[in-house]
Amino acid sequence: MACLLVAWLLLHLAHAQGLLSHPSCPDLRNLSARSELLDELVAPCRYDQWALPTGNRTGPLNVGVRMHVYFLGAIEAQSLQFTAHIILRLRWVDQRLEYRGFAPDVPLIVREGYPRISLWTPHVYLVNEQESVVMGSDRKDVLLTVEPDGTVVLSTRMKVTLFCLMNLQKFPFDEQQCPLVLESWTHNSSELILFWEPDSPVTVNKDLHLTEYRLVNMWSNFSVANYSLTSDVSSTFGLHSRHYGKFGGNYSALTVRFDLAREVGHYIMDYFVPSILLVVVSWVSFWLDPNAVPGRTTLGTSTMLTFITLTRNTGSSLPKVSYIKATEIWFIVCTAFIFGSLVEFAFVNTIWRRKRNVELKKVNSKYILKSTLTPQMSRKQIHSSTSSIDRCQSWPNVTQTDSNSDLKFYLGPNDSNTLTVNSMDSIRNDPNAGSKPDPDYTDLVIPVPAPGSPPNNSGFTTMTPQQIAQWIDRRSRVFFPAAFILFNVLYWGFVWI
Repeated sequence: MACLLVAWLLLHLAHAQGLLSHPSCPDLRNLSARSELLDELVAPCRYDQWALPTGNRTGPLNVGVRMHVYFLGAIEAQSLQFTAHIILRLRWVDQRLEYRGFAPDVPLIVREGYPRISLWTPHVYLVNEQESVVMGSDRKDVLLTVEPDGTVVLSTRMKVTLFCLMNLQKFPFDEQQCPLVLESWTHNSSELILFWEPDSPVTVNKDLHLTEYRLVNMWSNFSVANYSLTSDVSSTFGLHSRHYGKFGGNYSALTVRFDLAREVGHYIMDYFVPSILLVVVSWVSFWLDPNAVPGRTTLGTSTMLTFITLTRNTGSSLPKVSYIKATEIWFIVCTAFIFGSLVEFAFVNTIWRRKRNVELKKVNSKYILKSTLTPQMSRKQIHSSTSSIDRCQSWPNVTQTDSNSDLKFYLGPNDSNTLTVNSMDSIRNDPNAGSKPDPDYTDLVIPVPAPGSPPNNSGFTTMTPQQIAQWIDRRSRVFFPAAFILFNVLYWGFVWI
């Protein structure tokens, strides 16, 4: 019984290798047509299309991969995907298709069309694929070649749409790394290994030109994807003793990464330059009269609305991400500068409409801003100083400062800004009566400022509200451009590093 079983196994292997002829299979040595040769090699009587090629090898089947990229386009940040046109070539050895022993005159078998219905081919899929299609106008662009030693080469021209997780923090000065990942589906790494061909595994069309990006670099890599379930999950689903499809172990994978840099010329001319001009136009308000309410208000609001519209048109093609992009930083700062010009106008216009002058110890930014930001304190000081002068200019409001003194006070004539101080004994007589003054008559004449004249305080300067408003406008003409230039230095240094 054991001998019969061994004989049956040997006979089955002989038929599988095509060494013996099946009663229903023609003899391969009698075939001369090249087209008939491949059909007979993969005939069901001697070829199992579902069986992995084994032959005399030990270990997993090696499948060499080569790729040619002749077009990259439609790199869409909104949907996080890109499109590529590629030619994918797979090469492996299937000794069941070796024919050099009985057809030495046939150098190569070439067949067009997809051969999966009759020939074993490795099932390789794109991991980050969204959509793929085999291209071809009349028929599918698939080319199969079989060499005399059983080497099979399968070439396919494909259009693929792949996901690319983009990092847009530096948009539009970003560089994206978009991968193309090939992986074995049916057989794990113990049965099939994918490897890049040693000579030029990935090539790119030398005339490749992209619309928004440029191809900076490209590299290929080999890896192993692990889909094994953990012990807890395996025991829960009862998978601890058997493989379960893709979750059965490690699978060979190949990666091509395209390093793409975005071309910023479009964004410089259509976004950054117009936004800079809008910010500069908002500064024209500083050269207008602080009391020109219609002109300065219209200028500020129109530049603000125009800049917001420009930004919305630029950002409409971007996805909604959780982090802040470089364009959003630019938008926030430029909006702050335009809004700051409106706030500055409201501030100087409020100061312009004040009625009271402001006394300053020194004419510099510290004291001017302090007096304008604290107007109530300044008015109290002015009121206290003017009230003392009013009491000196009105006789009923004059107060005797020394109760033990026999002094009285009265103002001089209207045309002389003086205050006369007389003693009580001499004031009994009219100081103006008679031509000869009383010898006991003593007076002290104190100059009094004329009404409306600035106080003669040593070290203090008086500025009108209109002068302060114009002073703030003059400083704004320097501060706003200097701050915007500093921001540009920091911003462009950040995005280009």
